[in-house]
Amino acid sequence: MTGGSSAPERVRVIRLLRVRPGMEADFVKSYKAVLAGAARFPGHLGEQLCRSLDDPAQWLLTSEWDSLEAIQRWRTGPEHETLVEPMNACLHDDRWTALFQVKESVAG
Repeated sequence: MTGGSSAPERVRVIRLLRVRPGMEADFVKSYKAVLAGAARFPGHLGEQLCRSLDDPAQWLLTSEWDSLEAIQRWRTGPEHETLVEPMNACLHDDRWTALFQVKESVAG
């Protein structure tokens, strides 16, 4: 486990999404374009894209950043809106996004 005030406090972004029927392939393709842009962005530490086993229309997207400032720069940067527009076009409006401060983690 890691923690303590001397370590930088990472931020995890959690998005719960619902993909429109028949748009799954377009969603994954556009997500990969967003991921490629984020991977080049300073402070981006990684991503996961998960699909619900109980409800295949529901997807969970998580990303980790080295700081709140890094994710804020990414979300307000000029490339972000252009990249996420095709992905968002695949989604229903009932989406949920939250930012969490990573307090501890365990490598497994």
